[in-house]
Amino acid sequence: MKQLLLLLLTLAACRTPPELDDLGTLPPWQMTDQTGKPIGSTTLRGKPWVANFLFTSCASSCPPLARATEHLQELMRGWQPKDGAPLARIVSISVDPESDTPERLTEWGREYKNDPRLWALATGPYEAMETLVVGGFMQPIIRKDRQPGKPAPEAPTPIDTAHSVRFVLVDGHGHLRGLFEKDDASLAKLNAALQYLAEESR
Repeated sequence: MKQLLLLLLTLAACRTPPELDDLGTLPPWQMTDQTGKPIGSTTLRGKPWVANFLFTSCASSCPPLARATEHLQELMRGWQPKDGAPLARIVSISVDPESDTPERLTEWGREYKNDPRLWALATGPYEAMETLVVGGFMQPIIRKDRQPGKPAPEAPTPIDTAHSVRFVLVDGHGHLRGLFEKDDASLAKLNAALQYLAEESR
């Protein structure tokens, strides 16, 4: 009897909805993924997804973030269908879209076992990207060679960009539902939240 009670309590805990906020709604947006296909609010509508922000020439904060994203991709494989459309996705948005072409993103993604079905690498015009990341996701981008309202000078190499290294959870309606760090415990919580929102959307 005690074992049955413990089993029921465990099952109930597994079904407990995660504590998620509603931090606002993303504006409509569209970019291009590493396969050359459009990706944005229209293509992602109806299913949860998670975003982060990086660029391929970044040698400091981006490799650990990319490895964390690779780990999240593997966690998500455990509950995704083997065929057909995934129940949730990851979208890494380049904060250096002038250099990060779809071809460059594809090459970079191979290092982190990127699966385009689950993990999109998005690029698009700089101004549109900046508006989305700063105004939509409410995450910082600091780039000294760019000043608001002034023409962009020729980009230095390598690009010196400070940016958020958090994951942002988005539900199927485009609402921001939470911010997560890249450590293993936070990724486990993020994976559980994605799975919960995916089941809620079905």
